[in-house]
Amino acid sequence: MYPLILILFLFMSFNVLANKVNTYDELTEALETIRVKNDIPSMSVAIITSGEVTYIKGFGFLDEEKTKPTDSKSLYRIASVSKLFTAQAIMQLAEKKKIDLNDQVGRYLPSFAQSGITIKQLLTHSSGINDKVKPVNFEKMRTVSSYLGIVKQSLQIDVESKNFEYSDANYNILGALISAVSGESYEQYVQKNILMPANMDKSGYFNGKNSYIFETKPTYKGKLIDKSKQRPYDPSFNPSEGLISNVHDLSQWLKLTLTDEPLILKKQTYKEMLQPQVKTSWGEIYMGLGWQVYKSADGQIARHPGSIRGYKSLVLTYPDSKNALILLTNSSNTPRWEIAKSITQALKESAKW
Repeated sequence: MYPLILILFLFMSFNVLANKVNTYDELTEALETIRVKNDIPSMSVAIITSGEVTYIKGFGFLDEEKTKPTDSKSLYRIASVSKLFTAQAIMQLAEKKKIDLNDQVGRYLPSFAQSGITIKQLLTHSSGINDKVKPVNFEKMRTVSSYLGIVKQSLQIDVESKNFEYSDANYNILGALISAVSGESYEQYVQKNILMPANMDKSGYFNGKNSYIFETKPTYKGKLIDKSKQRPYDPSFNPSEGLISNVHDLSQWLKLTLTDEPLILKKQTYKEMLQPQVKTSWGEIYMGLGWQVYKSADGQIARHPGSIRGYKSLVLTYPDSKNALILLTNSSNTPRWEIAKSITQALKESAKW
């Protein structure tokens, strides 16, 4: 039984409890219908209500034979949701006065000494850097240093006019900065300072040897994407898209984030990350520090979607009410926003959101 149902059993009458159970049964049925309709082999969902996990479930199967059910601990490439962890790592260093967000990146990474780019511009995708440099296969063992060198060579920036342009390179550079300032690899820093405090025991970054390899295989319209066309796993891109995780671990981390838990950041820092900084090209959505933020009829929303070939993910939060949902799938054709709408409608109807 889900924790929410246990709480309801203790505090509500049988009739009210039955109505709540039906609501969640209906939500499960609706999500499974969407999964089947869109040929999504594996899908995992977690819902947080008032800062507590109230629903968590896997849908579909990990194998073509349909013998291994997906569950809440099934691993996915979470794609750009990884950027939220890089942003929190940067904010930790800022809290410790090891960096200032207005510092120029060249102060820590000499190869960018003449760029005039600041840390905050990287965080808000307003540095002027685009994604000309693409990931390469893990087997090529491209170093972070060589990646940065290629990015630097590709720079064509008008320092006086830096508009919003979403770019993985911004966060890959931030990852290198985290390493330079902390004295340890980006992966080690995030593991020690975010993943471990959040009890994300099964999450991490694949290094060719360890167990952090996604269990869900990348697909499009139900068919496995050929290996030659899959998104390369490049350690240089770990800060922007490399985290491998599941909804169980992510929900533990998101609970801490929503409730301003000092294990990761100070309360004021969490709030600072949600302040609009730069207007995006996506309507009335602004970049906060890592988060994409905007206003709705339900109050402030902070989100971050993730998408690489064969995977789509979404973290959608309502900071004022401490409600949130997490969605991970192994399909490029996942209708993330339809799924999010189904979840929010069901919860509103049940008066839980």
